[in-house]
Amino acid sequence: MSEPDFDSERLAERNAELRRQVDHMMDEVRRRTEGLKEAQARMAALTGEARSDDGVVRATVDMTGQLTELTLSSRAFEHGTPEALAAEITRVIRRAAASVRTEVRREASRFTPDDDLIDLPDLVPGAPSLRDLFSVDLVSVEPLGEDDEDER
Repeated sequence: MSEPDFDSERLAERNAELRRQVDHMMDEVRRRTEGLKEAQARMAALTGEARSDDGVVRATVDMTGQLTELTLSSRAFEHGTPEALAAEITRVIRRAAASVRTEVRREASRFTPDDDLIDLPDLVPGAPSLRDLFSVDLVSVEPLGEDDEDER
């Protein structure tokens, strides 16, 4: 049987290097966590706005695409049918929602994991990955198409 290698100087060097890597990784986790908090606050404040081509309809939505304000000018009822006005309102709301979705995606895309980030499995085989903490999967929810609305 061979004797285990207990070179204390070599073990101390390896331990110091491991500590440096863990410290660096923890600093990165703290930095990214703070960045995610800031991004979350910015995204919560995002709104989308759209207007009809003639300026009669204006809609504002929050970051989730929910209508927060709908404005109709005094000319809204001067031309067209109620159905045409309703269709225009729907189009404007959808454009506002699409606008805010684009902004949310842009903000969230800034937080994709870096391949050069030291990760726990790099240091401890079998450990869970910290990269998963910073991955952002946005579920794209597209509004119903005009044909789909009849099914509701």
